[in-house]
Amino acid sequence: MNRIREYIDEHLNQVLIGLISVIVIFIIIIGVMTFHRQSAATLDDQNGFANSISSSESSSTSVASTEEGSRSPEPSSSTANQQMYVDVKGAVKNPGVYQINANMRVVDAINLAGGYNHSADRKHINLAQKLSDQQVVYVPIRGEVKGNPVTSTNPGPQASAASATSESQTGDSQDVTTASSGNEQQINLNTADKTKLQELNGIGEKKADQIIAYRQAHGQFKRIEELKDVPGFGDKTFDNLKSSICV
Repeated sequence: MNRIREYIDEHLNQVLIGLISVIVIFIIIIGVMTFHRQSAATLDDQNGFANSISSSESSSTSVASTEEGSRSPEPSSSTANQQMYVDVKGAVKNPGVYQINANMRVVDAINLAGGYNHSADRKHINLAQKLSDQQVVYVPIRGEVKGNPVTSTNPGPQASAASATSESQTGDSQDVTTASSGNEQQINLNTADKTKLQELNGIGEKKADQIIAYRQAHGQFKRIEELKDVPGFGDKTFDNLKSSICV
């Protein structure tokens, strides 16, 4: 017994230190576990708050989308999609009816018709004029319109590009009509050379050669309607030329 007591007395301090160490470690472990639990709970609360905000925003967006969808759509601009056409006549390469849009101007219509031919009088056209549906764009032939070049025009929807100039020259209007219908303005299909033929509306070098070739092969034209027998000349081309030609 004495030896046991001596042993306990000798090792008591070590036993106490060991017990204290175990208790301290246990307390630290409990503290760490508690801290982790609190952190996890805080993180869950934050995530739940963020999710609730996101849900609220989604609900607001859905409500806004529903309200916008329930509104009647604003009427779209009919002029932007409306089919509009202009009739391009006179001294252009390919006279005819062309589709346009609301933002196009006279210069665009002339380009659609292949551009000017050599007889075009460009000085009497307002290229900046805006186009409208059913408008006639007329490019005059040199010498057809008298007076000063066009500086500005503001004609109505049915007016031609050169109408303002023509209307302002009322004193000369009768002379213009007479000259355009008189023989001095007409080109003789039987005597005109290649250069002269190209002064006709819509007649380029190729068509002038075709007229001369037909004349050489068949003799002189007996009447202007024979022009429709020349390859490449149809009713439309003849209608554009018949007031400018003679035999």
